[in-house]
Amino acid sequence: MNPSTKPQTLIGKYLVRETDRTKWGDGEYAPQQNFLGDLSGNTVDHFVNGVAYFKALEGEIEALCASNAKGRYLYLTAWWLGLAKLPADTEIQAFGEFGSTVVQQFPVLKDLTRPVRVGAEYPPLTLPSGALLSRRLEELHKSGADVRILAWVSPFAARYAVPDLGGIRIVNAQTLLSVAEMRSRFGEQDAGKVMVNLTAHPLGAVHCKLVVAGDHKSTRAFTGGIDPVMDRTAPTWHDLAVRVTGPAATAVHRFFQQMWAENLRLPAEDFLVDHHPIASRLKTAAPVPDPPEPPRGDGTGAHVQVLRTVPQMRFSSSGPEWLYDKSSVVRALITAGVGFRKEPVSFAPDGLFEFKVALEKAIGQAEKYIFIADQAFSSEEIMGWINARMLAKPDLKVILLHGGDPADPPSGDMPEAVNGHLIPHVPTVLFGGPSGLRGVEIYGWPGTTVHCKVTIIDDVFCVVGSANAMRRSLYTDTELSVAVLDATDTGLVRRLRRDLWAKYCGMTLPPEMLLVGATQPGYDELLDLHDSLSLWSPTWGGALPSHVRLLPGIKGFHLPMPVTVPYSPQEHDRKDTDSRMTF
Repeated sequence: MNPSTKPQTLIGKYLVRETDRTKWGDGEYAPQQNFLGDLSGNTVDHFVNGVAYFKALEGEIEALCASNAKGRYLYLTAWWLGLAKLPADTEIQAFGEFGSTVVQQFPVLKDLTRPVRVGAEYPPLTLPSGALLSRRLEELHKSGADVRILAWVSPFAARYAVPDLGGIRIVNAQTLLSVAEMRSRFGEQDAGKVMVNLTAHPLGAVHCKLVVAGDHKSTRAFTGGIDPVMDRTAPTWHDLAVRVTGPAATAVHRFFQQMWAENLRLPAEDFLVDHHPIASRLKTAAPVPDPPEPPRGDGTGAHVQVLRTVPQMRFSSSGPEWLYDKSSVVRALITAGVGFRKEPVSFAPDGLFEFKVALEKAIGQAEKYIFIADQAFSSEEIMGWINARMLAKPDLKVILLHGGDPADPPSGDMPEAVNGHLIPHVPTVLFGGPSGLRGVEIYGWPGTTVHCKVTIIDDVFCVVGSANAMRRSLYTDTELSVAVLDATDTGLVRRLRRDLWAKYCGMTLPPEMLLVGATQPGYDELLDLHDSLSLWSPTWGGALPSHVRLLPGIKGFHLPMPVTVPYSPQEHDRKDTDSRMTF
């Protein structure tokens, strides 16, 4: 192959573009990065686990504080904003100020409008340096930089005692206290730079966790699975984030700008926390400036597409029956009072499912292996795509690493997705890995939350961001991920795969070593894909040094997976929601 044609071949193979459109539904669009000038010219750095990510974020803040450049800024979004202490006795008033009016007219709702105590305590996020992130952001603001925070709160889940959503109320309570904290730190004049994000689907969330920073000449963007919350630095929390510099970072900036502008359009709402109102938006909130124009990509560097998920909004007049099955009239009042029914998002009125079409295309082109690490494998669609590719490519290797969040209730969704959609028609084998099936291994990591939301394919393509291997990430939660293609053979995807697999062998990564440039024995050998595949099955690939083995706690599943909780399609629709349905 002519070296000059290889990048174009890889782009056409792994990256989705509008020319791939076949039988796409409403909201299914290719990412906006389609040509070399938009795709290429990016630098991508990865950070394995919370400590590495927060060190990089603090370094970004310190560099901006020390800079004399014009137009300095840092914009942050979070699903969970942990910048203020959450006391266990914090109370949220159901329905906010709307509640007292409703109770006067409809006494039947009295029990539903009582204040709810969160019952859990969380500290504010302390960075690895020992400084509070809230303090670092305040310092950056006082240095003259434009610092903005956009944090999701559900008008629905934060106010109404929905079964199984108590954990979301805790998340939202700390977020609201953090919003109040940062407004106080920024002062009255700039308190409007901290805003509550109300644009989510009522049965979903604005789940993206991103930071955009830069000045009048350059833009850098972080995305991944890591919220600014204290427990994200725990050794039992496995996570991943990336930093992108180049044209793709500008696209992330514009997504933040779109979400900010969308919230400026919405009526402000008040949330009552410990009887104190916290407004979603202040009158001083102003539009986000445009990002600086990036240099056009020239075909070098990483090729990056920005993958967004934005939900559709489809609702009946009274909401789903399970909200309050005794009376449709009362149910209608509940949905009206807690922000259940939403208007379509103005910049994506049909929804926006870029993550879905990008992941489907790449999985369908895998040649050597597919590796996914995630806390939840509940998407029957994703498992079906992998199954189809496995049957078409008998030599394909599939590795799934799972570690559930202990805060998530037991569910039959993953066994149903795996047994019913991933492994049908996959032949059994007499010798091989724990699964007993050809070409697929699923490992669990008990005691560790595998929160990193990463897919790696063939050592040349990966997706990293906030989107899980769940249906809600395809269609319902607002998400931001990036697809990275190593079309020019820089090795960046291969190095990401090596560092993740090194962690699963218990290795300390070079950035964590006291001696600069030092590596642990076996670390460099993991760059070789052929040998490294033997980690997951002794019959795959070559061989690694005898001491390079998975951690003892990482155990393979024999397939089919055991079913400990019966699968319920109704519960699946409630918890792994699809915004294309009518609620």
